[in-house]
Amino acid sequence: MLAVLLTALIAQATLLTEIRIQGATVELMMVIAILAGFHGGPERGMFVAFFAGLLQDSLISVPLGLHALVFPPLAVAVSSLEQRMVRLTPVADALALLLASTAGIFMIVAAGLLFGLSPFDPSVLLTRILIAAAMTTAIAIPVNRAVRWAVMGGLPPEIKIRSIDS
Repeated sequence: MLAVLLTALIAQATLLTEIRIQGATVELMMVIAILAGFHGGPERGMFVAFFAGLLQDSLISVPLGLHALVFPPLAVAVSSLEQRMVRLTPVADALALLLASTAGIFMIVAAGLLFGLSPFDPSVLLTRILIAAAMTTAIAIPVNRAVRWAVMGGLPPEIKIRSIDS
């Protein structure tokens, strides 16, 4: 998982910060936190999300721990909802990821406002949140396999116990 996080950190710091649409950029570390909760369950997802948040905070000039405060509850919520939902199609999964990304970005903005970061213009803020969530969802397809592989650690997705009838 460390290799995936460090690779994502380098990609976020070098390539993805240059790709901006109306001031919004891809939140790669957040999508890793969301996918870690989705594939790894609440405990693994929470730990991965915490470290992804700390690494994200090291890139940008926000109080250390701001993203680490937001990402773990997001990963646990995604894990909890994933266990309760019936996944019908990849489109439903993409919509769920879009909603989780939107909620995560909104939570980051709300936490930033609590810590006294500069307030945003509400009309621009909603547009940026939606654009960033859409860009984050679009990049999730190639990231999904790497996160699933790293979080699962070679373990089977579920262990089925069969009863032996005599």
